[in-house]
Amino acid sequence: MANTANLFAEKGEQITLIILADTAESFYPFHEKVRIIQLPLNFGITPKGNMISRKIKMLRDIRTLRRTLKKPGPSLLIATEYPYAIASILCRPGKETKIVSWEHTHFSVNIKNRFWTKLFRMTYPKLDKIICLNEDEKKLFRPINDKVAVIPNFVERSSTAAGLQNKTILTVARLAPIKGIPHLLQAAKLVLNSYPDWQWKIIGEGELEKEVTGFIEKEDLQNKLILQKPVDQNIRSEYQNAAMLVMTSLNECFPMVLLEALSNGLPCIAFDCDTGPRHIITHNEDGLLVEKEDPAKLSEAIAQLITNEEQRKKMGERAFENVLRFSPEKIYELWKKLLDDR
Repeated sequence: MANTANLFAEKGEQITLIILADTAESFYPFHEKVRIIQLPLNFGITPKGNMISRKIKMLRDIRTLRRTLKKPGPSLLIATEYPYAIASILCRPGKETKIVSWEHTHFSVNIKNRFWTKLFRMTYPKLDKIICLNEDEKKLFRPINDKVAVIPNFVERSSTAAGLQNKTILTVARLAPIKGIPHLLQAAKLVLNSYPDWQWKIIGEGELEKEVTGFIEKEDLQNKLILQKPVDQNIRSEYQNAAMLVMTSLNECFPMVLLEALSNGLPCIAFDCDTGPRHIITHNEDGLLVEKEDPAKLSEAIAQLITNEEQRKKMGERAFENVLRFSPEKIYELWKKLLDDR
């Protein structure tokens, strides 16, 4: 979201970003022309209170959002999560405002209770547009609203491609079950025991941190399987110093990690989950897609690129070229069409 807001601002669009959280601080920098409004609203999605108090909170938050959006009403309102899209429809600031839902997660991931499911079914057909990140997600949303478009994420290509000489496998992921971390650990054990002169670096933090550190100690993989906490959003040097990127997510929409890896000329290996990686990785050209949730197949794919340096470098070269289809200019043209239709 930050990257897109910055791109709009650079192109002269008047952008206001409403952060519906308790803090306006962001891990990512914003363009100086992006106006930030911090509005701590949860629309009743909170463990506090009871069923009645949460409904009251929802109504109050919707009124607050309506007052904010009427000063003055925007020509285009983009909501990035389903509760925000629903609230935007319920508090529509005026007929001149087009409301768009920008779906960043897999269709089936956002588990809703009966109340929110009913609101979803009632409001989503009224959206002026649903923006999905890939064609598979578009097919899932089309039965709800046929005004669906696909606009992928974008990435700025690095000035230089990685040399792919360092014997380092890189993973950048939240340490959570949905990111397939247990499968990653099993694959890492197979790979690092077979190729002891290689390292596998994981950059991330999350609920499975103790499981990861415990696994490293139990399997005696210290200095081979390395866990590193993220300290900055810019990890270009990590990509540049790796030989390949591995992603073990069980589902994704359009993961930025893969785009960033390709933009640095890294071949990528990922589980072929329901949507996401297959729309970025071209199998056997700039990376490899592996049967989902199969650590053995994953380790075989990694071994293929470890032992075949020529293939690894060719895939890296293609990655560096193929990523241009997700350049800021090409993706902005897709957004511009939407903006021009206001």
